[in-house]
Amino acid sequence: MHFLLILLITATLALATPDNHNGHCGTYASNIEGLTQAGYKTGWILDGKNWTALPEVFAQDLYYDSSELGDYGGVSHGIDEARKALQAASQDTRTERMVTNLWLKEMVGPGKARVLTQITLSHWHDKALEDIKKTYRIYYMCDDIWIREGGEWKMWKSYVHNMGPGVEAPYFGKGNPLLQQY
Repeated sequence: MHFLLILLITATLALATPDNHNGHCGTYASNIEGLTQAGYKTGWILDGKNWTALPEVFAQDLYYDSSELGDYGGVSHGIDEARKALQAASQDTRTERMVTNLWLKEMVGPGKARVLTQITLSHWHDKALEDIKKTYRIYYMCDDIWIREGGEWKMWKSYVHNMGPGVEAPYFGKGNPLLQQY
């Protein structure tokens, strides 16, 4: 009987451990659910230009490398540098990130996960709809390391890979009737 009591207490403590891979993860029931929601939330925060909410999804010592995207990317060290780059890139624009195919490739360790995510970014500058430097669509994949801080998943390292031959110019020709409102 004593052995069963010890086994029950040990199992209960193991399930309550915050780094348990199958245990409760912040406000989500599992790591995959928490990571998926963190990926979607990141898109919402960026598209909404809610810069004060970046600490909810980015680690303070974030490393973000999208230099593979050429003129459309860059490297940021730390959340403050990332915020400045994002603000500059999105000034006078509207964006939409379609976050799809999020795959938890592996749990690197307790509270650390490698996630691959495919994203389509549409970037519009209302006064420059025909300028490929300001209005474009690009397909990319993020190879990210997320860490759990305070029970929530935050992007720690991100390496962005171009998934297409280059950026796509949306079809905003002068004859497009949808543009008459602009």
